[in-house]
Amino acid sequence: MIPNDGLRTYDLRMTSFGQDRLQSILPAPRGREKSAVKSAFDLLVQWYRRPDQFDSFNRYLATKGLELAVRLLVIGSLTTVIIAMILLRFSDAGVHNHVTSVVNAVIIAVTIAVIVLFCLLPEITRRWSYFFVAYCEVGVFVGVFLNNDPFIGLIQCVLFVLIGGYIAYFHNARLQAVHIALSIVVLAVVGRKVAVYADPALATALCLIIATGIVVIPFACQFVLSLLGSDADSSDVDPLTGLLNRRGLQRAVVEMGATGHASSKSSYVVTIVDVDSFKSVNDSQGHEEGDLVLRQIADRLRWCGGEKALFARFGGDEFVLVDTIDVGAAPAFEDNLRRHLRIDNRDPVVTTSVGVAITSAEWSSIISDEELTELFRVADASMYRAKAAGGDQVVMWDGKQ
Repeated sequence: MIPNDGLRTYDLRMTSFGQDRLQSILPAPRGREKSAVKSAFDLLVQWYRRPDQFDSFNRYLATKGLELAVRLLVIGSLTTVIIAMILLRFSDAGVHNHVTSVVNAVIIAVTIAVIVLFCLLPEITRRWSYFFVAYCEVGVFVGVFLNNDPFIGLIQCVLFVLIGGYIAYFHNARLQAVHIALSIVVLAVVGRKVAVYADPALATALCLIIATGIVVIPFACQFVLSLLGSDADSSDVDPLTGLLNRRGLQRAVVEMGATGHASSKSSYVVTIVDVDSFKSVNDSQGHEEGDLVLRQIADRLRWCGGEKALFARFGGDEFVLVDTIDVGAAPAFEDNLRRHLRIDNRDPVVTTSVGVAITSAEWSSIISDEELTELFRVADASMYRAKAAGGDQVVMWDGKQ
């Protein structure tokens, strides 16, 4: 049993951790309207700063029952690539010597292995998705230079458009920028070969069409994503930090309670973080500096969790981390929180009050909603104990007190 000792009772679906905060948003003074160039630049910067949406988009697919359909779509696309690579082995315009034939066979074999993994893996992780993108980039990059006729390689550059679409939905703009740069360079090299050895006008026309697809498709996909819920009030992501917001965390926690991913050798852990004296940062340094502090704490919180951890900004200056850790790893986890959730290179130093609750050994690997709710209650109480003791510390409950 978790001790109650006068603490608040929580309903996970309705609870509001910490003190209620009233935020007044005043209309900004009307100034000169931005130029079209400035607006376009701001839009580009906003796109580039978009966080990786692998987890949020996968949750959306799960809620719509589309996970299997998307996986089958990827498998079907890879199968089409395999068929095309096999057919090029029998074309005079395709692979034309022993070396290119061997490389072609290697690409086919690796692609088959990737399809098998897509069929067998119970869950596609973020790390696996990054590996898949890297494999696709390398495979297309090598494949376009294997053909006897460079015109075939130019046509194969269309595959870069598909990779860009995948990145747009599942990953971030920084990866997309690298992809676009690589694609344009490869397209330019292959297009020049076609222009020199065949038809310059045709090469230029095809390069322009393919380059347009490489650049436009990712932005079109991002637009579709915005239609699916870019409004911060109705989405699952906090626009300032890129972490889950209250609604997103509640939904993800419900899913965690329904499925459970802790093994018999690991424990669930709920961590609640509150920035000490955050109001003084806003008052003395301005809201822009306050927002910067929140983003820095959010980034540091990500360093404290594992691959399947849930990270959220729970309003104001409160953050939540829900994760699993190995049995016996509590001291290391606590030390990790102490080191990362303190910003020493600012004046004044930014500290945090951290409350942690960890399931005890006798709890099952499939955690119930009631158990998760109790963990949140105790973590919140532990955070307030840390704050009452002066802040800049971690108070942990591990089921033994």
